[in-house]
Amino acid sequence: DTGPDFSIFVGDLAPDVTDYLLTETFRSRYPSVRGAKVVIDPNTGRSKGYGFVRFGDESERSRAMTEMNGA
Repeated sequence: DTGPDFSIFVGDLAPDVTDYLLTETFRSRYPSVRGAKVVIDPNTGRSKGYGFVRFGDESERSRAMTEMNGA
């Protein structure tokens, strides 16, 4: 994909959430999702409980921020 990315912060993730799971959870509702990254603690190798999701469409990013808040 080319063009700008529009990212959102996603917090309060369960410890077993992976990049793939986070990506697919959002992609199922927002087709412009380009990927997701769960932040891993380099010392423990475990999730820090938050991550980021990248969108290709700014309006989908805005919708996701509203619709997925608290989900």
